[in-house]
Amino acid sequence: MDYALLTRDLRLADRIADSLGRGAHCGERRGDRFADELTMLRALRHRPYDLIVFDARCVNATHNPVLSWRACHADSRAPVVVVGSFDGPAEMFLWYDLGAADVLTLPFDPNELYVRATLARRGQARAASAPARLSVGPYALDRDTGTVKLHGGAIALTSREFAMAWLFFSNPGTCFNRGQVAKSIWGNYRDCADRTIEQHIYKLRKKLSLGIANDVALRTVYGFGYKLEVGSCSDAHEPEFAAPTAAGPHPAA
Repeated sequence: MDYALLTRDLRLADRIADSLGRGAHCGERRGDRFADELTMLRALRHRPYDLIVFDARCVNATHNPVLSWRACHADSRAPVVVVGSFDGPAEMFLWYDLGAADVLTLPFDPNELYVRATLARRGQARAASAPARLSVGPYALDRDTGTVKLHGGAIALTSREFAMAWLFFSNPGTCFNRGQVAKSIWGNYRDCADRTIEQHIYKLRKKLSLGIANDVALRTVYGFGYKLEVGSCSDAHEPEFAAPTAAGPHPAA
């Protein structure tokens, strides 16, 4: 089992390595430790891991680029297990809401971490066997294959274009600012300029024929960002604004 660990605590890293190496049938194990989120994110872009472990003491849950990027990339959905010291159930539930498969308090029992990590991987494997699809108006998106169909006809998109489409189509009526879009698609706002986002939005509108004809539009919310309008969505109520962590799938080279 290959895992990625985000922590600056070397003693904790040793305990986790010992825990995840347990089990009579445990195969070859490789653990990579990262001291910051951006270094981990760069590694996740270039190699797959079976498991991601966060030390909650060195991670900002609500402004986490790894979770934001992971949520938008179909081939990068290794389960996340979080360990840390929490003020109460609400803080633990927040991690679950943001996509963690499991949360453990420190100090943890090594056997319990091993069991929970194994169950998280099994659950992820079961989830992966069921295609993640959604339909919005005449559009059908399949995150497992990275494809979009319009009235049954396939539309060729790059991996980043599909990731952007999934972000908006899975959150119709929700406004995302440029920073949230950048974090979800590129993993880091500094990795792309506003002009790059605008170009991707323009290409997505054109390729998907978004507009009145298909009753689905990708609108610019001036002074904020972008939102997907579906049918009477724009007439029903004021748009909802996304929380700092945009949820939503693989960056192109």
